[in-house]
Amino acid sequence: TKMDVFGGAPRFLSYPRPVVVQSGTDAALKCQIGGDPRPTVIWERNNKQIQPEGHYRLFEDGNVYNLIISGASAEDSGQYICKVEGEAQKRELREENKPRFLIKPLSTRVGRGEDAVFSCKLWGNPRPEVVWEKDGKRLNEIFESTHFSVGYQDGGWFQLKIFKARAPDGGVYTCKARNEFGEGLAGAVLLVDAGPGHEEEGTRNGYANGNWKAHQSKQRSGRQVAMRQKEDHLPNTTKVKMFAVTEGKHAKFRCFVTGKPKPEIIWRKDGRLIMSGRRYLLYEDREGYFTLKVLYCKQQDNGVYVCAASNTAGQTLSAVHLFVKGKSKL
Repeated sequence: TKMDVFGGAPRFLSYPRPVVVQSGTDAALKCQIGGDPRPTVIWERNNKQIQPEGHYRLFEDGNVYNLIISGASAEDSGQYICKVEGEAQKRELREENKPRFLIKPLSTRVGRGEDAVFSCKLWGNPRPEVVWEKDGKRLNEIFESTHFSVGYQDGGWFQLKIFKARAPDGGVYTCKARNEFGEGLAGAVLLVDAGPGHEEEGTRNGYANGNWKAHQSKQRSGRQVAMRQKEDHLPNTTKVKMFAVTEGKHAKFRCFVTGKPKPEIIWRKDGRLIMSGRRYLLYEDREGYFTLKVLYCKQQDNGVYVCAASNTAGQTLSAVHLFVKGKSKL
């Protein structure tokens, strides 16, 4: 017997041989195929896939794939083809056609009463269905239909427009794109300023806008690269600051918030709530910073991280966009 010790892409270890049987007896066609993961194998006759019904029977014995024709007759004479549908080909098809963002929506800041627009460019075949959410909830569940509009333009452009933004409209907006081959997700933050005459409103409400510190840390090492983001000094056309971390390293975000009564802190990534677990640590450090640590960063950790602080007086947000760089091949 032959053994497939290499794994990887499917390949034929032995091919079907010509079979001659007497009319009325069973014919057994065999094909030996190795591959890891296990390949999907089909049999065809006259360009049509054979189904295990009637006098056809299909079964596997290890890496030997069998087609049994019960009570074969002259009508069954002909060419039978054994075909492999490899996982690699399926994966390639998925990767080629699943939704992906060519241009992601950008975080933005608007004054109260101004319109806010998020645009993104998507690829996917067939064209993806797109759903916009705010803080993990569908917009039609939280907004009146007259408060926003969504649209599509040729070339793969999708748009969300919020009319006459109000303070509660601030938050994380996510664009979810889905087709039969997969799903894509991108997030952006909307910050709504109080407007003229309300510059100190954030502090009077019991808040000073959050200060960000972000760190890339090596395990068991004191080396850190620091970045600070002060939301209250950003112009109206701001993009949320980017922070880069190398794959496999930790990223640490620190958010300083003051307020009375003491605010509750919630962390979100692309609109989804973050809980402490194997990948995330959430705590308040000795200096009073609310801290989120993302452990052993992977590509899936790319996205917009938001620290949302709220008490009875109101809510404020700080945001940073994490970019995970691939490991250097040096």
